Amino acid sequence: MEDTQLSVAVWRPAEQWQADDKAVELRMQGYARRSRTMAIGIVVPLVLAAAMFGLHSIGLMVLFLLNAAWGLISGVRHQMRVGRWLPAARSLLSGNPSHRVAARVVAHKGNRTVLAVGPMHLRVEPVLWGTRQVIARTGEITMVGPDAEGHAVVFVDGQPMPLPAKVVEAPEPMEAEPIARVSANAAEDAVTQWFATRFARLMWAPAGILVLMLAALAFDAQQSRFSSIWIVFVGLLICAIVLTLRMTDQTRLPKLLKTGQWQAHPVTVEEWKGNVRVPAGDLTVKLGVPGGEYRLVVKQASAELVANVSATGTLWMVGQPTARKPAAVGVPGYPIVAIARFQ
Repeated sequence: MEDTQLSVAVWRPAEQWQADDKAVELRMQGYARRSRTMAIGIVVPLVLAAAMFGLHSIGLMVLFLLNAAWGLISGVRHQMRVGRWLPAARSLLSGNPSHRVAARVVAHKGNRTVLAVGPMHLRVEPVLWGTRQVIARTGEITMVGPDAEGHAVVFVDGQPMPLPAKVVEAPEPMEAEPIARVSANAAEDAVTQWFATRFARLMWAPAGILVLMLAALAFDAQQSRFSSIWIVFVGLLICAIVLTLRMTDQTRLPKLLKTGQWQAHPVTVEEWKGNVRVPAGDLTVKLGVPGGEYRLVVKQASAELVANVSATGTLWMVGQPTARKPAAVGVPGYPIVAIARFQ
């Protein structure tokens, strides 16, 4: 398993009735929920910006206005990418058979990828580098559709996220990306390493937002005679410190992957705390090891990890967690990684 042909059992969609798959349905509900709540991400920051203007808090007002602008941009992109596709996807996933088809990446820009599927070309998005690597390595996808308007649903091995796809004209072909090395040695598994590094960076986003708010408050405090601003400043500073301490485990993922080999362990899923609002949560599994059975808690396990563990009855782990030290878990060769601790 020391080359790009690394192959492990992973989740794949059923031949039909994909909407009955809990992981698929959760992701579909997430799409719909985001479409319904887009306005909140714009209106709430605008209201807060108006309140800050009334309180002469210019720093926070600018910060909330920028947040509203980002919410508007994100909302428009989501509507263009998913909003028009979602009704068609719901219809396609209600009883239509899926097809296992050969697929080849012919072009990509940002998170948008065009696949050659037989004589047809599909524009699929969002497709990050790790997902594109899985398609290139396996040379296959699972597809539902297309319908009369060219809408289709694409599934990539190991990932129950339904990807929006549309039939398009053949693009100008690009030079093929080299297939990244994947390996039983987690330190040499480029796909999981990429995902762990990206995940660790994203974990700092909430702390970054708090730092910006602290900077805005500090600016406002210099311009204001109200001592209450400093009280808010201290409260946010405490929140930032607590949040940073809680994220310590998650940001260690890239280092934990470099500590050993991927090892498969048979497990039984007991509980997962994820839901449509937060599609990641603590996963509790029963793990049989020499000397008895133990309960292992995977912190912030994604729907993708849960789907793979449930489908295969296997949890891949690097090293062995102890009462004090965590371990990395995931799926070798796939963009799926998390932190685990013995309960």
